Amino acid sequence: MATLVNRYVIRHLTGAKANQVEEFDYKKYNELTFGRAATNLVRFDPERDSAVSREHGKIVREPGKSFLFTVVDNNSRNGIFVNKNRIAGAAPVQPGDEIQLGQGGPVFQFDLNPRPAELMMNTRVVDIPVSIKPTTELSLTEAVGDSNDSDVLVPQKVGLGKQTVERMMMTERKKTNKSVLLSVAGVLVVLSGLAYAFRDELNPKPQTITVHHHDSTKVIEPVKDGLTPEQIATENTGKVVFIEFGYKLIHTESGDDVYHEYMPIKLPDGRIVNKALYIETSPGKIEPLLGLKQTVKNGKPIAMAGASGSGFVVTPQGHIMTNRHVAAAWNSYYSFPPDAFPGVLLVQGEKGWEISQQPVQEFRWVPSETQFFGKKPMSGKIITGVNTYMDVTFNKNEQRFPAQEKPVISAKHDVAILKIDLGESLPAVKLLDADKTVAPGQSITVMGYPGISPDVFVGEYSSDFSNRNPQIVKVPDATITPGFIGKILRGQAAGKAAAYYSEFGDYYQLTANATGAGNSGGPVFDKDGNAIGIFSASTSREDATRITFAIPIKYGLELLGRRQVVD
Repeated sequence: MATLVNRYVIRHLTGAKANQVEEFDYKKYNELTFGRAATNLVRFDPERDSAVSREHGKIVREPGKSFLFTVVDNNSRNGIFVNKNRIAGAAPVQPGDEIQLGQGGPVFQFDLNPRPAELMMNTRVVDIPVSIKPTTELSLTEAVGDSNDSDVLVPQKVGLGKQTVERMMMTERKKTNKSVLLSVAGVLVVLSGLAYAFRDELNPKPQTITVHHHDSTKVIEPVKDGLTPEQIATENTGKVVFIEFGYKLIHTESGDDVYHEYMPIKLPDGRIVNKALYIETSPGKIEPLLGLKQTVKNGKPIAMAGASGSGFVVTPQGHIMTNRHVAAAWNSYYSFPPDAFPGVLLVQGEKGWEISQQPVQEFRWVPSETQFFGKKPMSGKIITGVNTYMDVTFNKNEQRFPAQEKPVISAKHDVAILKIDLGESLPAVKLLDADKTVAPGQSITVMGYPGISPDVFVGEYSSDFSNRNPQIVKVPDATITPGFIGKILRGQAAGKAAAYYSEFGDYYQLTANATGAGNSGGPVFDKDGNAIGIFSASTSREDATRITFAIPIKYGLELLGRRQVVD
């Protein structure tokens, strides 16, 4: 007997509607339109989902054919990706496929309820999906689009089918119970082996590390040459947090959003395209031409959303240490949208501002260091950045805790302190200024939430009478990466001459290659479980050579008021 499909299902995995589920009457609609315009059936946030065009595309049910669907790109600016592969015009889709609107844009899963047995997904090899755009080392990317209009459709939002959610939760519960039992058994075997192997060499009164798990206490004996990565993880995983954030640039006097101005240019073939405008503020120095949202007729906001990083608890009162490019990203290099280059350059001529024939190619720009607003130099703090959201989540926890509005940031290092308010005292990571004793070859352990790591989701029933829709929530799961100190880099102190220094600055160069974007702000532990650094950046080449870097913890201690600035 053929399956009678009742509804289309759209599960939002990332973007402004992340973890929400929308369902639409299967008999009523032959196509699902999606975009930022209010006329779409699946509507995305006009501000936060800026990579999505107004009428981005649609999913069409093929007439006269059973369960055949096609996703169509309405000539959107940033394109459509099906299972991470960009389509050209249109492509077939099936229930279970993931659709992304623009590189770095929101991702949703297309499905049917109930899903016909003949449409169960085939096993296929795909890249590990990255559902939340991780914080890149000193760069964040956004894109904005626009397209045409479509007919007005009104969505009908309902919850997931009860049986579907029950099966999903039962499956996850079984997997979790089995994993916990296997993990406990494995830890007991390892500890028993260590105790037997070192029974004659351990100090009669060894230093112990006490790990609290709710109402029980477990004591871990350190090995002869320090702690293992497993022991460091056991002690600190609950103290390392996942951070999600976004920001925008605003005009301090009016509070209005700051936009990068574009202008229409007619190409030789007759097409008209929008080109980003730039201004030469001084010979050889270029900045984007900025203006207010209310006055810029054609432009894009200087903003970013959907980014993530790592951090770690440093005080029982809820202070969290992380990178400055996580807590206040407008103080770091801005990643322009793909259509920002090549751009049009305005230069000062005899008759005022004139268009240069030299196109502007990609360059580095820090929003907080902007010197011009419009076509005039700024005097005072006319523009600044503000976080539109900054949420902190503990390991394997679904509850998001908002950080206080203003983080404490370093003026010269990639370090910052956030603050969250909880009703309990928090266990903190042990901090150690090891700058005088650290040396190449020493073992380290990096902890954090790299964006390339597979995501974990849980489905939960709603107990809110005013919103019965079940929720699918992403739960962060920390990654542990052992490694070594590869090299010590020393920068030149301001106003002091040095015969040997690195222009890169003060960093510990690491050999810890399983880390990456999203690890930014995570702790770097020494062999004794002390946090001696803050993971910050990486650099790589086409031949796959990759080097990562951490900031000495002493610069984080300065923000906590534990060190004075030496003259």
